[in-house]
Amino acid sequence: MAKFSVRVSTGEALGAGTWNKIAISIVGTRGETPPLRLDHAGKEFSAGAVEDFQLAFPQDVGAVLLLRVHKAPLLLPVPVGAVARDAWFCRWFQLTPPRGAPLRFPCYQWLEGAGSLALRAGAAKVSWADDHPILRQQRQEELQARQDSYHWKTYSPGWPHCLDEKSVKDLDLNIKYSVMKNSCFYLKVSSAFIELKLKGLLDRKGPWKSLNEMRRMLNFRKTPAAEYVFKHWQEDAFFASQFLNGLNPVLIRRCRHLPENFPVTDDMVAPMLGPGTSLQAELEVRGSGGLPVPGILSGIRTNVVNGKPQFSAAPMTLLFQRPGGGPLLPLAIQLSQTPGPNSPIFLPSDNRWDWLLAKTWVRNAEFSVHEAVTHLLHTHLLPEVFTLATLHQLPHCHPLFKSTGIGIGGFSELIQRNMEQLSYSVLCLPEDIRARAVEDIPNYYYRDDGLQIWGVPSTLETREALVQYVTMVIFNCSAKHYAVSAGQFDSCVWMPNLPPTMQLPPPTSKGQTRPEGFLATLPPVNATCDIIIALWILSKEPGDQRPLGTYPEEHFMEEAPQQSITAFQSRLAQISKDIRERNQRLSLPYTYLDPPLIENSVSI
Repeated sequence: MAKFSVRVSTGEALGAGTWNKIAISIVGTRGETPPLRLDHAGKEFSAGAVEDFQLAFPQDVGAVLLLRVHKAPLLLPVPVGAVARDAWFCRWFQLTPPRGAPLRFPCYQWLEGAGSLALRAGAAKVSWADDHPILRQQRQEELQARQDSYHWKTYSPGWPHCLDEKSVKDLDLNIKYSVMKNSCFYLKVSSAFIELKLKGLLDRKGPWKSLNEMRRMLNFRKTPAAEYVFKHWQEDAFFASQFLNGLNPVLIRRCRHLPENFPVTDDMVAPMLGPGTSLQAELEVRGSGGLPVPGILSGIRTNVVNGKPQFSAAPMTLLFQRPGGGPLLPLAIQLSQTPGPNSPIFLPSDNRWDWLLAKTWVRNAEFSVHEAVTHLLHTHLLPEVFTLATLHQLPHCHPLFKSTGIGIGGFSELIQRNMEQLSYSVLCLPEDIRARAVEDIPNYYYRDDGLQIWGVPSTLETREALVQYVTMVIFNCSAKHYAVSAGQFDSCVWMPNLPPTMQLPPPTSKGQTRPEGFLATLPPVNATCDIIIALWILSKEPGDQRPLGTYPEEHFMEEAPQQSITAFQSRLAQISKDIRERNQRLSLPYTYLDPPLIENSVSI
């Protein structure tokens, strides 16, 4: 008679417990036991509970290979006042044989309805390490079941493939928001809409009366960064700094030769460059020009907001940093990709409102490229591809376990255009930094902090390629997503700094812009409210946060991966310490890559 001790841990999430019948079968090298009921004396498996059971059976199954978990509905009446919950979140089973050490079987899954699930002990194994036919068969069966459950589809031509589900409601519990996270999310959305509706802003379709009236939005949710934006948004230095450490810090690239369709001359920029130099010298010798070029916006279709067609621009911006230091500054802006009499080059020496409007058009273009490409495509749609491919190809035991200016139509076009030119190197931070030649631009905190979080070197060539690929996936699904997501509200709550849409076309001549014209170009009140609510929700984790380097699910039992996790956590702690010490010296701290704040997923 073989006797085993069994310990079962149920998750702590709301609704994690179950009244269903739970049984296990022990699969060994010499056979498999019949289902052995975990007798619960009419009680539920409670959320957060760890419970012990004693099992006995006549045959010796040999060395344990698998644990099969069986779940079936309870046929007896549920006790009065109890809730008959179907789904059960199992954290793990621990099996202690008559001789030998306990075996931990990680689960960390929701089990819905009736069915069985095969679990392996906690040691990670790649396919070639499966040394028994039963293990090889289980691996294939698990992958086939996942491929049968998760299908690819094309949401829109030119987009990455995605999961074939009609709505979020159709997702199984293991890949949807937790109850707490979902509840917090909808509570925040509802409270925000109610607040702005009561203030009489949410349904107002007309323009803002003045810049001063827009300050009401700052009272919606105050943050130190948003207050800083409000105070400095008109300054050239702050405008340029946002290309380094703002919402979209991946556009700026070093420029050594101006494009032919951006005919900036020495005479135009001489007052900014100062004596003893020229534009060409700065570009060729010092390479001190920066050129964020959202040319991808050229000819993009635009949206209709409140019955009015909106407008878009594909501006070109030349930035400059004097040798020896000083802030990055804008030198020239052209609001189209086609130079000519109707596309003047705007300069810091122009009329104040001309120059401010030109910068605002650049910021509007950055909003569109950021939301469609940098944020949606690079840190949501592509991670979904990685996730679905992982579900298809890696079993549980594997070691890697509508108020915008361009609208949904324009977003779709931008994604299609970027997909056509997207390369692997763009997603790899060190290669992207080299390709944009921005290794030595000072005060580029996105680069500095990101490179610290990025890399783990390896000496073997094939492993190095694998390490780079896995690091790319992890970085884009955590650190980069947070860097381009967390600051959305901070950058946009003072809407003139990052307008989501523009109601008038770009200016075709200089000297015509007045304060009232600037105001009329900006989004209407209701569109401002819609976007700010959306960006507030998207900027803040609604609950159930798991920071980078936090692993509440104990999938690895071996000493080596546990040591790696500890070393990684220690490294992240040192990076955070360094970032916070540096931020004490900055008037606007850069917090968007501080490891304890980085969400370990893109699930917002």
